[in-house]
Amino acid sequence: MAGTALAAAPALGQDIAGAATTGAETACELHVFPTLEGQAQTTSLLSGFGIVGAIADAAANKDRNISETDYLKEALGPKFQIAALGTIDLVSELKLPAGTTVTFEAPIEDRKISTKEKARLTSSAAPCYAELLVTQNLYQKKAIYGRSLNNRFIFKDFRTGKTETNMVKGRGGNGLSHFPPKTTDETEAAEADLLEAFTKNFLEYSAAI
Repeated sequence: MAGTALAAAPALGQDIAGAATTGAETACELHVFPTLEGQAQTTSLLSGFGIVGAIADAAANKDRNISETDYLKEALGPKFQIAALGTIDLVSELKLPAGTTVTFEAPIEDRKISTKEKARLTSSAAPCYAELLVTQNLYQKKAIYGRSLNNRFIFKDFRTGKTETNMVKGRGGNGLSHFPPKTTDETEAAEADLLEAFTKNFLEYSAAI
């Protein structure tokens, strides 16, 4: 994608220091996993008429949902997610120690692993260690409420010393004004729209944990 706001996105596997460490301190580690997930769902007033209406609605919007799902997976792919999260002070938002290094990892294709595995997803044995996973990108267009982006996240904090930890799951959802673009001239505005909604969604999630 060509959005200028994303030009400085860190690469997969790149470390970002939240602050300098001193002496022999071992920096805390945060490993961030973007997702390959993407789903689009357009519904009309038919959905309000029970099962029959919902089935008719799904059939009527099938092709649009497939097309918009494909576009969302491309527009909000891993590189975009990394760029968006790179604009946020993840260390502060997740209440991790100053000096925590942030590493963006490759996406995990197996959803059962990304959403259910309580152990570490990397080989790191650092005593101060945490993981953040993006697990859902969902675009919705509803007849009454309009367009929105919904994201789900998981935070795993291993600072307790346990080999398995609780999975703190949550979500955020915000409205969209320009996505998806109707013409190529609207692409930049649509990308900015996605970026704003995605970052707001994460901040909603992080504020609740």
